[in-house]
Amino acid sequence: MRRNLSFIVASALAVMAGCTSKSQTASGADSDSLAVDSLDGAVVEVRDTTPQPVFLYYFDPDHMQVVYWTDAKEPDRAFYEKHDMMEYFTDAHQAWEQFDTYRRNAAGYTQMLLDDMKSVPIRCIGEQLKNPDGEDLFPGELHSRSTIPAPGMKYALVNPKDALRGDHFAALYVIIHDDYMKTHKRLATKLESPFDAGKPLPATVIKQLEEQYAMKTQRSELTYTIGNRYQYGILQFKPKGKKVFALEVVTDGDKVYSIPVEGQYDGQDMNSTWNVDDGGEYASSGIGAAFEGPDGLEFTFEHRAPESATVGMFRLRNGKLERQILEVYHQLVDESRPLWKKDIATLRKLYLDNDPHENKYYELTKYRWIDIDDDFNEELWMRDKDDKHGAFFTVKDDQIQLIGVETDKLHPSFTQVRGGKGWLRIAGSAGGPAVFTQIYELEKSQVVHRMTALEVYGELDECTFDGKPFAKDKAADYMKSLPVPRDPYLYWAEIQE
Repeated sequence: MRRNLSFIVASALAVMAGCTSKSQTASGADSDSLAVDSLDGAVVEVRDTTPQPVFLYYFDPDHMQVVYWTDAKEPDRAFYEKHDMMEYFTDAHQAWEQFDTYRRNAAGYTQMLLDDMKSVPIRCIGEQLKNPDGEDLFPGELHSRSTIPAPGMKYALVNPKDALRGDHFAALYVIIHDDYMKTHKRLATKLESPFDAGKPLPATVIKQLEEQYAMKTQRSELTYTIGNRYQYGILQFKPKGKKVFALEVVTDGDKVYSIPVEGQYDGQDMNSTWNVDDGGEYASSGIGAAFEGPDGLEFTFEHRAPESATVGMFRLRNGKLERQILEVYHQLVDESRPLWKKDIATLRKLYLDNDPHENKYYELTKYRWIDIDDDFNEELWMRDKDDKHGAFFTVKDDQIQLIGVETDKLHPSFTQVRGGKGWLRIAGSAGGPAVFTQIYELEKSQVVHRMTALEVYGELDECTFDGKPFAKDKAADYMKSLPVPRDPYLYWAEIQE
């Protein structure tokens, strides 16, 4: 089941979140029970050298990227020794080794897996490590806008017709390497019930787990059937003493495997938590793809929280369930689009060139983004400190174009969007009884039509449409046909220079 980044669900971060390159393991119910005070399990390294599935962040066909989860530079042992941080070096280096394995094999990832056993071919098109101003990008962050870059390897669809639609915006998808599929068979996954719907695990499974951990169940959830053989879900125990635990559970027939995850507990049932705002309930993961390999079952998981996305793999190995955490991505929401320093001079020059004699007295010192046509690619509004003189620009695919300017006499207003189009009106006094109006019609972040109208004593006098004379009756009809105005909330960011 694909879960969109804009859809926030209460879920849990892994207890071993810091061990990015390692796996958490626990045994099946038919082996010796774990003591309650050691429920965090053991940590083992993943030894399979085959390039493993990774997660691609898909915004649209032009923004498909494996966002890096660690820095591209190998951790410096001497740095960790100098700063007395050697207890972190092993984990940091193992995370980098896993990252480096992916990076060296990035071109071999040729399939993006979709739901219902479908996939589409992809190709690697290059790496991105710096922002447009030449500054290093920070890893481990999933941005809420495609216009905010992240470090990573970029991909593209082999066939443009495979572009995803609907709720596939800003979602994580599993991509696989050719060598991985030579030794692994993909398994179908069936969602047993909507998330948080409450379909419990089988009673026999619950009984086994209660006996194994010597704890009582508060709630459980059967989430997936995998390959008509395995099942995956979670179980949450009632608090015991000063601790509270949940289990990640996989069953294979009558065999039951689990990994315990400890939450925070303050002595009141409803205040137990694994994540902020989880309401005291441990939530199930989403499965991106499942496989049968030479060593058994493997499946990817995506575990969501309001401001994070934990991704990795579950594996059944030698009678044990392992959970390997690839990364706990920081999921950023409600971000502001940046204005790159490299573009400021271009923007100011376009403004000055529009009217060198008048505009030389004003400097564009602040800005805000406003999506005039609601196509998710915002237009740029810049202003002088006097809050009277400014300019509007389209900014798309590194192309910047001036739309129009505002002055102390000509003031902007906006219409509601209709049919994928939006309108900017800049109008005001042209001296005496005359009023001058400019209307800019935008679609897909481009000005598709421009109209001007001069009114004298309330009567249309001269009109143009796309630079050509426009009949007064047609101009009047066009102006009357525009949607009703809208009044966007205005907030400004000062340009930092």
